[in-house]
Amino acid sequence: MEEKYYKNPIHGADINSEAKLYEIDPENIIDFSSNINPFEVNCMDKIIELGYKNLKKYPDINYTNLKRNISEYIECKEEYIIPGNGATEIIYLLMRKIGKRLAIINPTFSEYRKSAQIAGIKIIDFTMNYNEEFELNLEEIEKKSNEFDSIFICNPNNPDGKLRNIDKLLEFAKKKNKLLIVDETFIEFAEDEKERSLIYEIENNKNLFIIRAITKFFGIPGIRLGYGVTSNLDLLNKMYEEKEPWTINSFADAATEFIFSDREYIKKSKEYFFKERKFFINELKKIEGIKVFDSNSNFILLKFEDKRVLEIKKNLLKRAGILIRDASNFIGLDDRFARVAIKNHKDNILLIDAIKSVLGE
Repeated sequence: MEEKYYKNPIHGADINSEAKLYEIDPENIIDFSSNINPFEVNCMDKIIELGYKNLKKYPDINYTNLKRNISEYIECKEEYIIPGNGATEIIYLLMRKIGKRLAIINPTFSEYRKSAQIAGIKIIDFTMNYNEEFELNLEEIEKKSNEFDSIFICNPNNPDGKLRNIDKLLEFAKKKNKLLIVDETFIEFAEDEKERSLIYEIENNKNLFIIRAITKFFGIPGIRLGYGVTSNLDLLNKMYEEKEPWTINSFADAATEFIFSDREYIKKSKEYFFKERKFFINELKKIEGIKVFDSNSNFILLKFEDKRVLEIKKNLLKRAGILIRDASNFIGLDDRFARVAIKNHKDNILLIDAIKSVLGE
């Protein structure tokens, strides 16, 4: 990794540190840095009851029911699935089993880079330009195809929230025998999820590995459950050989018995985000002094034209008790960028008014 690309791997949702820094009660902070569905699944009591009931037992080391439940939800064969303690475990485990040269499409989630560095992988960076609306430059990737074995992309991407058509990237990976790794953690928030997800390409593409999680859409990050999907059984078996036993607890196992069939929650969430995302983006675009990037996910990227994000972040916290995500540590962005989650309508209006107030000084 070149020094010019070094960024501290800071994540959102670090309320306690921010509260301590600015001497604010964390209970009084509205957290827009954490991009989690604000709604609670209807089956939470069932998850707790079944998880508690099984606390005296070791979790199933083969994850039999869990994999069956996931496979039915994503309509994919059970043998193509590897579950993990959040998507993060899958990412780190995968990095230990792929080739030694990885291309990363930036700006994106910092754990791709960190996990690759720990595994001793050489990183080749491709950076989507915010001045070009973060368009994917396939021509540039093809020109450097001899420099990497695998390529990692988040779709929809974090932090810009954009869902891209990456069919041609998959064709490229198959043609050049590269492993295409796609993080689809946020795809359930997108309007055309079924058409744009590559899950349905798994069966016929051994060059494809998809990562998903229940964290974001189902709003239960504390349960820690993610999963990888691939028809590359050789790669999958290598991962299973090194995977630690019992990394998934009884509550995560129990969650899969109920959340995927919680149709009311899924329908309500999708309809809400389709509508609220349009409202939120349109209202933010009316504010002078910021550029608002269109999103297909549950968060929105902002670029302040004349002010630095730390100044905005500090004022929002002190004046309104609102925490936003400083996005300056993403490769390709600078200290004018922030990411904000889409929360409930009332909180979203509070953020809009607070930004207007801060920028109107």
